[in-house]
Amino acid sequence: MTESKHSRASGDATPPASTPQAQQALRDIDFIKQLVARHRRKLPSAAPYLLLWGAYLMIGFIGMQFDEATWPIWYWGCGALAAGVLSAWIGVRQHRDSPGNPQQGQEGASGWAFGLPFLVLMLAGGFMMASGIVEMAYAAPFWCLMIGTAYVFLGALIGRGSVLLGLWFVLLAILTRLFLMDWQYLVLGLLGGGSIFVTGWVLLGRSQRHG
Repeated sequence: MTESKHSRASGDATPPASTPQAQQALRDIDFIKQLVARHRRKLPSAAPYLLLWGAYLMIGFIGMQFDEATWPIWYWGCGALAAGVLSAWIGVRQHRDSPGNPQQGQEGASGWAFGLPFLVLMLAGGFMMASGIVEMAYAAPFWCLMIGTAYVFLGALIGRGSVLLGLWFVLLAILTRLFLMDWQYLVLGLLGGGSIFVTGWVLLGRSQRHG
């Protein structure tokens, strides 16, 4: 008798699948699965851009540590043009590689939205440098702060990792300005641009493991 009551009590504690609570739980689980799958599809989309622009920043900053006169005159402009063309090519390839899946094609095309904040950043930062709002002596930490801010806002597009990377850039710029100005280019190249490159490498490897 006691066992029968216990069985009924246990049965009452677990709502049948037809109840509204169970249906809502199933919908929540399905929504979580969709979010996980969406972020996994974004990994291969974001990784090539992180590798490309991480290498661009790393080479640029490290080069300025050894040549602050002629290196930035030709590298930053020519490098940005070449990286921009490659970014556009990557975006087109990602879109063409998924013609049968419209949703996946939208993920590939998200590379265009990925590059837009950095285009606005270059225009705004270039104006502030040219107009004297920002002194040339503090150009490297300034650009690091701008990049960090852009990555924080990109969190809505490529996930929490972008926010963490942006916060790291902001912290790195502050520490460099306070304590490491003599080695600012080397520090920002290795720990700034290098962190973007390594993040892209990790995301690429993770996306390949998930298929």
